[in-house]
Amino acid sequence: MTIRNWMLGATALLIATTFAAGSASAAVYGTFMDPAGTVAYENVADTNGLFGAPTVSLNSIDFTPVSYSAQCSQCPGGVTTTDTLTMEIQASAGQQISEIAINEGLDFTLQSFDPAGFAGLTVTANVFIDVLEINQASVNNINASVPITFTPTNNGSRTVFGFGIDTGIITGSGLIDLQTVIQNAGGSGEATRVAISFDNTLQVFHNGTGGQAELRKRDADFVSLTINGGNPIPEPGTALLLMGGLAALSNWKRER
Repeated sequence: MTIRNWMLGATALLIATTFAAGSASAAVYGTFMDPAGTVAYENVADTNGLFGAPTVSLNSIDFTPVSYSAQCSQCPGGVTTTDTLTMEIQASAGQQISEIAINEGLDFTLQSFDPAGFAGLTVTANVFIDVLEINQASVNNINASVPITFTPTNNGSRTVFGFGIDTGIITGSGLIDLQTVIQNAGGSGEATRVAISFDNTLQVFHNGTGGQAELRKRDADFVSLTINGGNPIPEPGTALLLMGGLAALSNWKRER
């Protein structure tokens, strides 16, 4: 295939991709219960329908996007694809949400065939957490924003200059400690319901004769690390009765 024919093919691919992105629309996936019965993922939706319908296993909700990508040839100003995933996580009775782990995977191809050209990419993601319930009681204004760390990249970016080809996989991860979020907001107790908003932006750049830049999201996993509710704190009257019983038992042992 000549460079000219390859570029025509790449241009057609870019036009098709731009058309698909323009026709994206919001998707509502509904509510999902994990098989272990520890949490429910409620009101799962995304703004542009790029994440795709999820699957649930144990206490993890998983997305495998098939059309979430940014790609182009001859786009020095960049091409951007973005989407926002939202959901609420409800702990079942006797459960608490202690942490939320987020992992995602992307694959990329950067090709530059011009000594004065370049190809590059940038990926960013942020998670906004809003604690809605503590110990099954509604609360307000307990929230935090957490960035996702991507490797191997330089602050979420990779670039090749001149003649160069770079391909591989990028992984992103983040861990939200809900106890820390609650304490930093001046609260106490255990989270039992939280809302999540996950923003993900893919951006690619290319300049020069021949070559391309492509970045594709392949996986996004949300794992709710739950713990059992544990033993409840006794009511004051119950605590006094318990203390009285322990004192009587101690006296009985001494008399023996």
